[in-house]
Amino acid sequence: MARLIIDSSALLAFMNPHDWHHKTIVKRLLQSDDLVSISVITFSEALVHAYDVKKDDLVIRAIKNRVVDIFDVTTPIAQMAAELRASAGLKLPDALIAATAKFHSLRLLTFDRKLAASSAEAELLS
Repeated sequence: MARLIIDSSALLAFMNPHDWHHKTIVKRLLQSDDLVSISVITFSEALVHAYDVKKDDLVIRAIKNRVVDIFDVTTPIAQMAAELRASAGLKLPDALIAATAKFHSLRLLTFDRKLAASSAEAELLS
């Protein structure tokens, strides 16, 4: 059983059946018994719209029912993210998510080409 971490694009697509990528991420996650984790960065990004539409309680419960871990940003992860940001030109949230995957030895699922190209742990979904 593999351990996965999904980025914000993958989590938002999973939660929204109208998203262009919804079927892809659902199929990928259901094809095995992989354990799914997220970064606290992904958690926060997923809640922005939920708070706008006053469905934050529902979204928080849905996320916590699906993921096994929500990883905090630690000092070593922050240092790794800074290095990734400097070398690959990633935005800080993406660098933090990629560094979290690397630090915890997790496979990163993403629809973001630049993020996938910058991380050996990443699997680009399409």
